[in-house]
Amino acid sequence: MALILKVPYEEKDEAKVLGAKWNPQLKKWYVEKRKDYHKFTKWILGDKEQVYILCDYFYVVEGLHTCFKCRNLTQVIGYGVKKYFDVCNPELYGDEKAWSFEDDEIHIASHIYPLPEKVLNYLKDKYGYYESYSKTIQSSYLANHCSNCKVIQGDFYLFGEVDSPFFIDSEERARKLKLYRVPLKNDIIVEADIGRGSEDWLIEVFAQSIDLSIDGRVE
Repeated sequence: MALILKVPYEEKDEAKVLGAKWNPQLKKWYVEKRKDYHKFTKWILGDKEQVYILCDYFYVVEGLHTCFKCRNLTQVIGYGVKKYFDVCNPELYGDEKAWSFEDDEIHIASHIYPLPEKVLNYLKDKYGYYESYSKTIQSSYLANHCSNCKVIQGDFYLFGEVDSPFFIDSEERARKLKLYRVPLKNDIIVEADIGRGSEDWLIEVFAQSIDLSIDGRVE
């Protein structure tokens, strides 16, 4: 496992002194050991205030949802994350709160960006998950669409309402989910909208877990 960095050419010597190594095939710098990741916060965050580093794998979480337009059931997806670093800007949060490592429960995320290209293509073909314009928020984003009438299924209704398939408060709800585990060749830096619930522990215990043989690398 390694972590690929986006290091500007003029900063390559600084990254090298800190221990970054050069990958001649990818033509990018990388960090080999997780215990050293914190040394490279500058390039991990870039111009963001918060990012996440997903380690080893993440999940595509499949649920069932009633389309608001045609009223038929349709498959919808979110994401599951368990093993990750939460990285924040130390100038805003302080050095002690800038880094934390999570490896306790699977939490649902409405979005992960960027997605590995092969994963995104798979989700588009299997679930009708692709970028679409929402009149509600007047913007385009990667979204679920009804498999029957093709209408966009808004994120608020999928992730913000108590009757959504991803609102887990009982064993019964957790059992309705399918977890597709996507292995990562390298740890990846992403932006994500991660939710937390007091009953999230039910997801790993009762949801059906399936290994998904898609190359989850990000280069």
